[in-house]
Amino acid sequence: MGSWGTGRPYDPATARPAVLRGLTGADWRPAFKVMVAPTAVLFLAALIAAVPDDYTFFYLFRAPSFGERFGGALALALAALGAPFELGFTGGGRYGDGGGEALVRAVPMTVTALWLLALWIGLRAAARRRQAGTGEQWTSRQAAAEALRTAVAAAAVTLLIGLVAGADWHPGTSGGRFDVDDYAGSLGGVTYSADSGWLQAVGWTALLAGLVAFAVHGTDALRWAAWRNRAVRGWAVAALAAGRALTMTIGLASLVGFVLIAVQGEGGEAGASLAVLPNVGLLLLGLGSAATLKVGSGGSPSTADPDWESGPRDNGEFSFFDLHGESADWRWTGLLALAAVAFLGWTAYRRRLDAADRLRLAVVYAAGLSLLMAIAGAVVSTSSTTTYSGRQREFGAEYAVGLAFATVLAVNVVWAAVGALAVPPLLAATGGGRAQAVPGAAPQDAPYQGAPAPDRAPQEAGIAPEPGVRPGVSEVIGSHEEPPAMPSGGVPPARSPGEDDPVDPSVWRKQQ
Repeated sequence: MGSWGTGRPYDPATARPAVLRGLTGADWRPAFKVMVAPTAVLFLAALIAAVPDDYTFFYLFRAPSFGERFGGALALALAALGAPFELGFTGGGRYGDGGGEALVRAVPMTVTALWLLALWIGLRAAARRRQAGTGEQWTSRQAAAEALRTAVAAAAVTLLIGLVAGADWHPGTSGGRFDVDDYAGSLGGVTYSADSGWLQAVGWTALLAGLVAFAVHGTDALRWAAWRNRAVRGWAVAALAAGRALTMTIGLASLVGFVLIAVQGEGGEAGASLAVLPNVGLLLLGLGSAATLKVGSGGSPSTADPDWESGPRDNGEFSFFDLHGESADWRWTGLLALAAVAFLGWTAYRRRLDAADRLRLAVVYAAGLSLLMAIAGAVVSTSSTTTYSGRQREFGAEYAVGLAFATVLAVNVVWAAVGALAVPPLLAATGGGRAQAVPGAAPQDAPYQGAPAPDRAPQEAGIAPEPGVRPGVSEVIGSHEEPPAMPSGGVPPARSPGEDDPVDPSVWRKQQ
């Protein structure tokens, strides 16, 4: 019968699902404000690519206008969010009609990293403003609702960019350097187009923005979960340590890749490589770690003309152990793998991680690095159709470069195990023991005096933390937030039944 006639006032909001209430009954301005900086990153990347005006075809045809260049560059910038870049041409002339397209699947990770960094900075600023204005710490349910709104806002912005991105270019012969009347009949009528698979970018943008937003807004809830549960605390520590190790390792590999390109190539190549430096660094790191690098190209047989046969597929595979016939310079990539292992081991050592946390660190590091290496490659697929004298021919080709995922996963597991499990004990032995304890921090292997069980809340145990003593999470080093002051008495606020756990703000206090 419902609540009709029971004397309870009717509230239309209670009849809607919780997700719908969270989307319609909240302020959306913060979610859209944090998308301003990431969107500016995409437009800036497109602007940098569109500024040069010497995009000509052997100086025979006019260069595309700035609007055409910017539209195509904006479609290319969406590749940083997982959208395939599409190039096509249609038309014909005196030598026949035809058309074709090329699909480029490559992620310019520099733009992706800048987009994520801008989003993270905006979310952090929004979280600080909220805490300064209200002083409240969000529960996991509140953080999830804001993350969902951020994901929807990011998807909407990417959708709008995808709808306006892209361009059509009609080369013609005006503006060329030479008299190319003969080319006008053959190529002058062709229309070139640039577009992106923006629908895929919408999905990946929503996923990335939602995860980053939940990580920022859910920090308080994660801290409280880490306070209560040793396993959650261990995985959080492993994620922080692995993130720092991955950042330093990929940064070093990218720097090496840029130096190699700048020395071997020209100035234009070095400038263009800035968009894909992490890709180059990951490929070099994978090669130095003994993963298999695959470079392949080949064609597909014609479906309309059985007499036409495709060219043979040319596949090249080599690893660090196959470099005896190559230049000795490639062997220097092995130093990148050794440097990555050394830094990973040093990170685990200076954070004083125990065996369980070092194992978690190895798992997170290997998984994260394998995922990044898997998307560092590039695949270009082409297909075209030509009609000449009433005879149609169709053919296609594919060009790919990347690391074999099975070998990537195998070598990363081995190197991560060596770095996280074997190197720290060696450092401890050569350094005269464990790293020095952080002043004011409780020993990692022993809980602080009077501490409750790790899986019990302090108010449930009836124990207040002693002044100046960290509540059993001394291994969490590097949290760069200064939490608000504890309530009087040092006891976290009581919670009502059914309410998400509050946060003890002293859990991840930055240690001096």
